Amino acid sequence: MQFPGFLGNDPVKQALSAAFDGGRFPHAVAFQGEPGTGKRTLARLTANALVCTCPEISRRPCGECPACIRARAGSHPDIRTVEGTGATKSLTVDAVRLLSEEAYRTPEEAERRVFILLMGTRVMEAAQNKLLKLIEEPPAAAAFLLVVESAELLLPTIRSRVQLYTLRPPAAEDAARFLVRECQADPERADQLARLCNGNLGRMQEELAGGDLARAQEVAEAMGEALLSSYGDPLFQAAAPLQKDKKLLGEVLSRLTVLVRDALALEAGGPGQTMLSGAGELAERLSRFSAGQLMALLAVVEGAAQRLERNANMALLTTDLCLRLRQAAGK
Repeated sequence: MQFPGFLGNDPVKQALSAAFDGGRFPHAVAFQGEPGTGKRTLARLTANALVCTCPEISRRPCGECPACIRARAGSHPDIRTVEGTGATKSLTVDAVRLLSEEAYRTPEEAERRVFILLMGTRVMEAAQNKLLKLIEEPPAAAAFLLVVESAELLLPTIRSRVQLYTLRPPAAEDAARFLVRECQADPERADQLARLCNGNLGRMQEELAGGDLARAQEVAEAMGEALLSSYGDPLFQAAAPLQKDKKLLGEVLSRLTVLVRDALALEAGGPGQTMLSGAGELAERLSRFSAGQLMALLAVVEGAAQRLERNANMALLTTDLCLRLRQAAGK
């Protein structure tokens, strides 16, 4: 099996290739990973490989046969993408019911019908229970590729019946080169985005198209500076833009997490640590907090991120975040 244009994740690619080339590809797999790590891309490549007609199995997807051409165009009759509705895009019972009916039909051209299931960010238990029945006794000519941010969103009974693969961002240097080569990005800009996004290609491409990671980095650094102040007001002032911008708040929390972890690494190991936050000097000054204080700051940020996922009130969440950060910093 080949992975044209798919960067990094060599262990995952090797495992998929071994199963595919050996004729042991499972009937159900799940790809998990943070947004932007290529879960959908890998699912589409895998689906393409499963319908490819190239005689040499290790060269699938070949990209040249009629099946590959139709798959790339999104028109292959035996590849079906199933997605939920609403803000969370979670699969519904009705969607799984229709999927069950289709799964038992004979493939039109390929050896298998392939279903890419975009599970969404909050998967309803009723829909999962219905999907479980399909995965427990799968049709002989069907394959299911589940795409989910975290396998923890899936029922344990489903997790036990799928082959799980975890995707991670490639090395920042490789991601920057990819952006230059494939998106014609300015090399300096690509290096900056690779650092800001820790090599997450999806987020890098989104930012290149007009995202706001630079703004998130600016706010996160301002909040870090405020934590070093003897007064509380600068922290609330720095966090003011977050009260009405959920996406920006999420990015700032991500930036703060990396910044505090850099400070923890410095506190534990001294100079010479690799800085992931892009704010080494600030992380150095934050490392003057005790390890206990830094761990408390990290817990506050991670707790806020969890509450954000549960759609907490933005103004209250931001105010609570600032109060808890001040308390953790001993202010």
